[in-house]
Amino acid sequence: MCDFFYKMTNRYEELLNAFESKLRKLISEYRLLQAENQLVYRRQAQLEAELEEARTVINDLKKQNDHLILLNQLGGSGENRKAAKQQIDKMVREIDQCLALLID
Repeated sequence: MCDFFYKMTNRYEELLNAFESKLRKLISEYRLLQAENQLVYRRQAQLEAELEEARTVINDLKKQNDHLILLNQLGGSGENRKAAKQQIDKMVREIDQCLALLID
């Protein structure tokens, strides 16, 4: 009978040791994943900042392109000048509308 209890106790100890080993491994993997997750969040923030900077550059380049097109139209033929004048008139109307909203 004593041998039976010894075998059962030994078996429970083996199971407990296996459980503890697996738990330690799980905790270790969890900590590694936490560290990796922090790196991913930092990289995401960095990429979002780079994206915003790129968007700003694109918007600036679009504005410069619009200005160059307008300058080209002003220096071009009569038809181009007419298109440029219409574009300037449109911009002036938009500015007037903005000013009217600010005054109200």
